[in-house]
Amino acid sequence: MLLKGAFKDSSFFIQLLMFFSVLAMGMIGAIFISSIFILFRFGFSPETLMQVQQNLIDYPDLIRGVQFFQVIGVFIFPAIICGRLFSDNYKSYLKIDVPVAPSTIILTIVSILVAVPFLNLTYVINQQMVFPEWLKGLEEWMITMEESNALALEKMLYADTIWIFFINIVITCILAGIGEEFIFRGVLQNIFGKVLKNPHIIIWSAAIIFSTIHLQFYGFIPRLLLGAYFGYLLLYTGTIWIPVIGHFTHNLFHLIINYIYQDSPKMFDETAAIGSGQTGWLSVVSFALFVFLFWQIKKRAALSKGFSS
Repeated sequence: MLLKGAFKDSSFFIQLLMFFSVLAMGMIGAIFISSIFILFRFGFSPETLMQVQQNLIDYPDLIRGVQFFQVIGVFIFPAIICGRLFSDNYKSYLKIDVPVAPSTIILTIVSILVAVPFLNLTYVINQQMVFPEWLKGLEEWMITMEESNALALEKMLYADTIWIFFINIVITCILAGIGEEFIFRGVLQNIFGKVLKNPHIIIWSAAIIFSTIHLQFYGFIPRLLLGAYFGYLLLYTGTIWIPVIGHFTHNLFHLIINYIYQDSPKMFDETAAIGSGQTGWLSVVSFALFVFLFWQIKKRAALSKGFSS
């Protein structure tokens, strides 16, 4: 490839600029392909295209299609392109060529599942965020974005057939898990590593961007914590596939819960509140178990590298 490793020795700012440039190009490409997809579905009319795009919420199948193209165009392809631009070996750069221990996979999956009550508590706390009067405009904008994203997600995830449920798994669990981890942990943490030597600062910096870019501010804290955890999984295991598996597990769990209770909003809300209120004690147990499992993952990873933690 002509540009292979062309920017591997470039400064932090140049690489960051290239990173966002590639993401912007990927977004433009995704929007273009999504528009073609809509045109093929509804006819080649600019008026129709504009009307459908403005009312996309009414077309769940189109939301899935657009989401598919966005995950590919904004996350997966840009991650591979950046990996080629910033190194001579994109597989090594993204840490996708490191073998994964089965025991670490199991511990990662279980750690995500046991963390659910604790993450539910952080979500409930996050929901209680209140802005001062002088930031009411920002608060109203955040609420509008939150409601809009939640409605779009609800429409997209509603599955009246097992086939749609399977499609949702592919888009929101497999592709999103791979794409987002490749970009935020695989590429962004590498870029931050050019100027930040403290791995904790690198991980939390990438996690902040990871949570912010979702534009779901009333779920910012739990997503931030998850992003940081995925960053630490990469740091200690040395393979991108472990945070990918963690990301996949988290998304799949919530997708299954959504599928089970999609026609029972009250039951869904009660399930999402486990770990808060009268069940607050579960969040304490949840956090303790999570810390223990995380310690086990770190310990096993250290032993596999030939030194003790």
